[in-house]
Amino acid sequence: MAAKAQDATVLDLPDVKPTAQTEQSSQPKLVVPLGRGSRGKTVFVRWAAERALSEGRTPVLADADRTNQELAAYFDGVVTPPSADELDMREWLAAFLEQQIEETFSAFLDLGGGDLILKRIAREMQLVSFLQQYGVQPVAVHFIGPELEDLAYLRDVEQNGVFAPPATVLVLNEAVVPASRPVKAAFEPVLTHAIFKAALERGAKPVWMPRLPCIHEVNQRRMTFGAARDGQLKDKQKPIGPWNRQLVAMWLREMESNFAPVADWLP
Repeated sequence: MAAKAQDATVLDLPDVKPTAQTEQSSQPKLVVPLGRGSRGKTVFVRWAAERALSEGRTPVLADADRTNQELAAYFDGVVTPPSADELDMREWLAAFLEQQIEETFSAFLDLGGGDLILKRIAREMQLVSFLQQYGVQPVAVHFIGPELEDLAYLRDVEQNGVFAPPATVLVLNEAVVPASRPVKAAFEPVLTHAIFKAALERGAKPVWMPRLPCIHEVNQRRMTFGAARDGQLKDKQKPIGPWNRQLVAMWLREMESNFAPVADWLP
C-alpha cells in the first residue's frame, strides 16, 4: 500500500500484495486486542501476525501502546502514532482508519493496557457501525486473567454496544495463572460471572490461550516464534536449546488449534 505522499496525516504503510488466499476473503479486518496490561495482547498480535505472514497475507501492524511499543522489535514496517499525546493519538487513529477504508487492508491495532482512547472514540463515532458501513470488519479480542477486575474493560465496552462487534473473542490466558494452581479452578469466578456470560450469550467466542513456559527466552532474543522453534540465530545470540524449541513448537500447534473456531475473524 502506498501512502499519499502529499498528505502528512496519511500513514506510510508497507505495500500489500494480494494473494489467492486474501482474495478469497476480501473483507478487511481491524483486530483490536483489549484489556488490562500484561494479559497477553502483544503476544497474541505477534503470533497472529506471524501466522498471517507465513500463509502469504500481509496485515498492517499498528503499535499504539503509549508506554511500551514492542512490535517493531519483531516485525518490519510497524506503524506508530507520532507521540503519546491524546490529540496526536486521535488524529493518527482517524487517519489510520480512513486509510484502511480507502486501501482495504487488514490490520492489528495494539493499544496499551487499559488505554481509554478506544472507548472514547468508539462511543463518539459509533465505531463498530462506522467500520461496517465502509466494509471493514471490526474484531474485538478481550484478554482476561482469573481476576474479576479483568472483566471491567469487557463490561465497559459491551454496555450499550460501545465496542461490541459480532466478531468478539474472549481470550482466557493461562499464562497469568501461577503454574502451581489449576487453571480451570482459577478461572471459575470469571467463567461464571454475569459479565462474561452475557458476552457469550450475545455471540462472543471463548478461547483458551496456552502458557508458553520459555517465552522469556524468545522475548530476550526478540525472535519470532517460528524462528525460535526452528533454532534460528539472531544478532549472534546463543540459540534456543532443543527442549525449549519443542515447547515453542507445541505451543504454536496448540494456539492454532485453540484459535481455529475464530480463525475466520483473523487476517
